[in-house]
Amino acid sequence: MTLKNNLNKVVITGGAGFIGSNLARHLFEHGTNEILVIDDLSTGAEKNLEGLKGINFVNSRVEDLNNLEELLKDYDFCFHLAAGVGVKYIMENVSKALNTNIEATHKIFSACSNLDIPILITSTSEVYGVSEDKIWTEESKSLLGPPTKLRWSYATSKLIDEFMALAEHSEGRLNPIIVRLFNIIGPNQSSEFGMVVPKFIEAALQNRDITIHGTGNQTRSFTWVGDVVNYFRLLALKEPFGEIFNIGQPEEIKIKDLASLIIEKTGSNSKVKFITHEEEYGKAFEDPMRRTPGIDKIVNLTNVFPSKKLDQMLDEIIKFKLKN
Repeated sequence: MTLKNNLNKVVITGGAGFIGSNLARHLFEHGTNEILVIDDLSTGAEKNLEGLKGINFVNSRVEDLNNLEELLKDYDFCFHLAAGVGVKYIMENVSKALNTNIEATHKIFSACSNLDIPILITSTSEVYGVSEDKIWTEESKSLLGPPTKLRWSYATSKLIDEFMALAEHSEGRLNPIIVRLFNIIGPNQSSEFGMVVPKFIEAALQNRDITIHGTGNQTRSFTWVGDVVNYFRLLALKEPFGEIFNIGQPEEIKIKDLASLIIEKTGSNSKVKFITHEEEYGKAFEDPMRRTPGIDKIVNLTNVFPSKKLDQMLDEIIKFKLKN
């Protein structure tokens, strides 16, 4: 599979968010000339795009735009990142998140189909649910909880997006690439929506208690945002349409060990306290004990491996937080 020459003019929905703004910077560094950002700023911020020339910014939810095709008509590629982010945000805004994930995605698919614009869709590791596979590959079966556990509404909506994309592709109407993201972290990530790494680091730097939900024995694998946006660009250039790719870093850590490591790295006096998931989110919550990506598929396609181990990621984020 060969690379196309460049991504000259692109669209990023959710482009003022953490991943979207990092993607915009990355694309400009690699020759992109113009980026249309569509973002309602519910979880993003215009300051994330400061200093970037070539941005056309539309402050709106995708699903509220009546002139979407007119906006997109001169662009070469669409990165569809718009979605609710973070467990805390999702649990507090279930209906809004579902609406964005399903209605907005259907609308952007329709516009890209009519204009023949390829699209990369961000899905999530949540779609695997509580799968008991040791390593989650793109072919692992999903094992989701019941509708009474509203946490799984997000995963279900993202699976609907995936099915819509692949159905449209099989019928020759859409050229989609689907990526499933595993716990993305980086320097400018906000702790506001319950993101565990910036939340723990900010608490440690202020010598506040670090609160862990559950026993802390649950493990996660954290992925550097710079690696994520690089994979996005490479996928867009290689055009593996109709395919699904995990994007993650397979290194696992228990959440309680993550807290201890951050306390050690920051020289903090913080104490770790534990609360139940029910205390934080109510009875409609359920949490997988493991979440570990298999990334052979994307590594084999791109010949690119994740560039950072968790230890390096934490050092860079702590350094950034200390300066800001």
